[in-house]
Amino acid sequence: MKNSFYAELSRRLAESGIESVSKEGAQLEILLHAQPVLYVSPGNDIFLLPAGSKNEEASELYHQVAVVADEVYEYVEAMQGTPILRASGLNEEFHLLADFGDAVLAGRERENGQGYQFVTWTWDYGRRGVSYGHYYEGDFQSAKQDFAIRSGLISKAQLFSPEQLTELYRATDFLLEEGPAPEEKQLKAIQEARTKIEYVVPDLQDRLEQGQEQEPQMNL
Repeated sequence: MKNSFYAELSRRLAESGIESVSKEGAQLEILLHAQPVLYVSPGNDIFLLPAGSKNEEASELYHQVAVVADEVYEYVEAMQGTPILRASGLNEEFHLLADFGDAVLAGRERENGQGYQFVTWTWDYGRRGVSYGHYYEGDFQSAKQDFAIRSGLISKAQLFSPEQLTELYRATDFLLEEGPAPEEKQLKAIQEARTKIEYVVPDLQDRLEQGQEQEPQMNL
């Protein structure tokens, strides 16, 4: 588990331009300007190193790493010890992660350190085969959400898209900056909602900036 977790976390962080190095498998150090400022334990605890204390960049990096580490730890752990999906017609070996109703959630680790792939299917041929696959490259959260919808565990109407969540977040920006001061209970609810949106929309800042660029400019 430890080696798989560190290898996948390091790969995912590298995709975001974050450097990391494994110290003899005991911990994964996170680098800022080529200097270790954080480390991640095998149990997914994240600690600031002395070089990262009282450092605003390191604090921002801490939260960014925490979001990625939580997701990676969840799906790497889920793959450990799960049975192989037995279904006719599969060309790759997938692990069975969840099975409910007519839907199944499965995952596999790609070769040569290329990450993980997740897929949801519907059972077919008397639960001997699967069909209508929805594939997700390294996106475990979206795969789980799709499984919940396809299995009937939740209704699609209960979910917000990343675009909708981005606009809701933008609306709270305006409310907090331009609107009347909310009451304490309302302010707490708004802050909690903003934190959740920041967690479930990892590219929120990019979406907000893109929205600003697309706003029509008024002629003066």
